[in-house]
Amino acid sequence: MNHTLYLHELSLPVICALLLTAATTANGQDVRPVGNFENTGVIRSIRAGQITVRHDDGERVTYKIQDKDEDAISLDGDQLIFNIPCEIKVSGTLPATLLERGMIVKTEVNVNRFGRTQGESTHFEVIPAEEDAQLTLVPERQPQGSSFEKCELTCRIIRVVRNRALVEVHDTEIAKQERLEFKIAEDATMDMEVDSLNRVKAGDTVNLMRGIELNIGALVVQEIDITMTAPRQAATLSYHDQLEQRFSDLSDEPREPRERRSDHFVVYTDISERQAAILLAKLETMYELVGRYYGSRPRDVIECYVVRDLSQWGGASIPPAGVDKIMEGAGVTRSLSNGRQTKSIVYSCDDQDVVQHEAVHAFCAMAFGTTGPVWYAEGMAEMGQYWRPGELAVDIDPVVIEYLTSAEPKKLADIVAAGQITGDSWQAYAWRWALCHLLASNPNYQRRFKRLGINMMREENDSFQNAFGPIASEISFEYDQFIENFGNGYRVDLCVWDWETEASSISLSGRSRKEVKAAAGWQATSLEVREGEPYDFVAQGAWKIVEDGEDVTANGTDGEGRLVGVILHEYQLTEPFELGEGGTFVAPVTGQLYLRCEDSWTDLADNDGEITVFIRRTPMERRRQMNLGGSGDQESGDG
Repeated sequence: MNHTLYLHELSLPVICALLLTAATTANGQDVRPVGNFENTGVIRSIRAGQITVRHDDGERVTYKIQDKDEDAISLDGDQLIFNIPCEIKVSGTLPATLLERGMIVKTEVNVNRFGRTQGESTHFEVIPAEEDAQLTLVPERQPQGSSFEKCELTCRIIRVVRNRALVEVHDTEIAKQERLEFKIAEDATMDMEVDSLNRVKAGDTVNLMRGIELNIGALVVQEIDITMTAPRQAATLSYHDQLEQRFSDLSDEPREPRERRSDHFVVYTDISERQAAILLAKLETMYELVGRYYGSRPRDVIECYVVRDLSQWGGASIPPAGVDKIMEGAGVTRSLSNGRQTKSIVYSCDDQDVVQHEAVHAFCAMAFGTTGPVWYAEGMAEMGQYWRPGELAVDIDPVVIEYLTSAEPKKLADIVAAGQITGDSWQAYAWRWALCHLLASNPNYQRRFKRLGINMMREENDSFQNAFGPIASEISFEYDQFIENFGNGYRVDLCVWDWETEASSISLSGRSRKEVKAAAGWQATSLEVREGEPYDFVAQGAWKIVEDGEDVTANGTDGEGRLVGVILHEYQLTEPFELGEGGTFVAPVTGQLYLRCEDSWTDLADNDGEITVFIRRTPMERRRQMNLGGSGDQESGDG
């Protein structure tokens, strides 16, 4: 009988946390404040660990900022990681149409002694879930007979349908069923104030921002006051906050070890009822997304031991390897293979990201027999814990981003090399995540990458070299572009490289046409330009570079939204060059011309629209007038 044991240890956020330091010297580099700043403006983009603000003079500046639920900010990859908390105030008055299930709110309602309501509620105050407010209904005076009296209501939203709210209240003789229903005025509003950035979005107003400038060039925000002024489709923006709100009726006090179940998981845990419900919801979401990706699922439920306080577990059946990892603030997955059946059990600390990472290992082992080579197993486990429903953008620890974008790029051959071990270093985990995220998200490679992964986990004869060797140059190019440009908010699917469009030169009488999208990276034209040759261009139309923003021409505005070009020659790109609405450019090298809307690579998703670009070789007479060179020949080219 064949028994095989697989161990998967640690996860990248846990290893990153080990690097936290309050020192002002790192890697021999002295870090000190050299000045202060105080600014106002409008938020252009917000990502984990950073915020970009457009100031009143039009300048766009990116700042480092540590949110309430973040342990640190990274100033220079893995070299400088500091705990610099920011004092955050975010407030605003929003339409009551954004009231959501689970919100705890205060409002006024006219109620009679039978629990019926009259009139409309016109204003709400949202209470943060962590304040654990008591749900009460307090009348100004006790209703008598069928009369209605004004009541102050602190309640939890069960649902809002059209203009009627059903809410939960406690400890009242008036609403005996602990339910109350009332109308909401069409122009009703709700006030909200929070101390984190989770509800902030592009377009919100920065009333005040103070911080320090460091001698290494970083600008770190220490205090910020933001008003939620941008249009919104939802008040709660983060997936975790949505779950916190959804399960706000459950206690957040830790409990004794017990069993909690969902459709595909059995969790043994001593965390609170609320956190257990949130964790199970995240695990089920991950299970659905990973199952949909692979088209296969485990036959049995996945068991997880999630431990907050080991001292409560007594003689529970947690193996020594599990105890060791839990004490480290990490996790391990033990998978036992018995013939064609594999059973996996997760042992983890109570960090939900760690549990999700380990659960991906368990999912893959139980669905396919193994988790594949280390680079694939750990890269996909990191991906799995970051996946969110409907979210295609990068959304990972900013420490990881800082490291990947500042370190010497790791070669593909080194990332996928044999003989690697799990739990080796958080930097190795970062490179594995980057490669897996690129290949799984890029339409050029995602189908073959999925098949490669399944084959490797089933221990069939397949390898990275077999799958991608023939197109190694293309993958290396896109990998380098990804590492150079990505950050939280980056969309691989929008930045995919077009290798299909063929390019050819045009005659002096020919013309090239290209529709260029605002919400995309470099886009291939069918034009091969020649070194030293001048070309005329005209760009017609407009696009948007901010959600619900104004139309912008190809000239752009305040350094954004301008039409720019680049030339690809033997898998190398020239420096980008500005174009705009019209003019002439001279090709610095011979190669294929690519165009894009100039915008931060992490902000493309909120762009909209396209412009049409016409390009021709500059006529001879105009060349002479402008004193431009060029061969002037009228040879080949299909026009």
